[in-house]
Amino acid sequence: MNRAVRTFGYGFTGVLLGIYLFFLGGGPEAVVASLGISLATGAGLNVLVGLYADRFGRRRAMVLFGLLMAAAGLFLGLAPNFPMAVGALALGATSPTGTEVSPFLSVEQSIVAEVARSGRRTRAFALYNLLGSLGAAAGALASGVPTLLLGTVPTTPDPLRPMFFLYSVLGFLAAGIATQLPADVEIGLAQDRVPLSQASRTRVARISGLFAVDSFAGGFVIQSFVSFWFFTTYPESREVLGVVFFAAGILTAFSFLVAARLGERFGLLETMVFTHVPSNVLLILVPFAPGFVPALALYLGRMALSQMDVPTRQAFLAGIVDREERTAANAATNTARNISQAAGPFSSGAVVSALGLAAPFFIGGGLKILYDVSIYAAFRRVEPTDV
Repeated sequence: MNRAVRTFGYGFTGVLLGIYLFFLGGGPEAVVASLGISLATGAGLNVLVGLYADRFGRRRAMVLFGLLMAAAGLFLGLAPNFPMAVGALALGATSPTGTEVSPFLSVEQSIVAEVARSGRRTRAFALYNLLGSLGAAAGALASGVPTLLLGTVPTTPDPLRPMFFLYSVLGFLAAGIATQLPADVEIGLAQDRVPLSQASRTRVARISGLFAVDSFAGGFVIQSFVSFWFFTTYPESREVLGVVFFAAGILTAFSFLVAARLGERFGLLETMVFTHVPSNVLLILVPFAPGFVPALALYLGRMALSQMDVPTRQAFLAGIVDREERTAANAATNTARNISQAAGPFSSGAVVSALGLAAPFFIGGGLKILYDVSIYAAFRRVEPTDV
């Protein structure tokens, strides 16, 4: 439930954030680049999670992150201009991707792996991500509320401000829910941090590097950018952006259930790679579409496949390290992902300035295919345990 509450907020901020920053005075290049700031701060928080979360307490960490989310929403809603809004992003508690990229994720992944029944870890991660994506889909649909209430597409930031105040309320709600987590989510390491073993360090370092490539590529095409691209390229899309990302979220959500079944039958790594490659081909084709409807069809086709690697990836990582190492391993990989994903929007801003608004689709899709080939080559002989 906690994740669904948070991702509901991520869903509508992922659609509205880039547009809101534009209305506050940011130019296209500055808007695209600024989206990486929250990801960069989130990466720093993930480092702290890896070092201290199990000793500090998983429940207390979740409460703290909920309060940080509440503060970010409040500051964004009150921001009078673009620089002040960018300052709010620096809290690291917003998601321009429309999905979970916060420090919540590292802690919760460890909790899910801890409480999952033996042999059902992949299904547990699939359900966990299903609920998160349904929340994000509902949030994306809610992003249309300002347009509905206004009777037309907003052209100033003021109609969008209440949505960020709602985001703040959701942060407080997430903090409250976290206080009700049972005691058995804690691992019981009150004093000492368990370091990764040599074997685990090697595996985590290799997979973190590969995840970094994937996330850097994804940083070029995060949801706030895609929303901004549709908004500027196809004016006819402006009134239906919420519905577009709602549909994308629903397709993504139910793809997790399919991914769990495929992972159990064909293997986690195989499912990760062989669903990811075609999704990235579709991503590259989006800017070539001759109109809004074909571009939308390609994008939705991409979203039906692109996240099937998420529960399988999470289960794979949990299966190649020991139980006591999972929070540290999750934090290491999520830090690598956040840092590199943050670099994507920064780089994308320069790319957009030099090559145009469509270029991030080509770069992001091409790098993601390179990642798919590389991770399969590097880990095809590694067998995770108790998936």
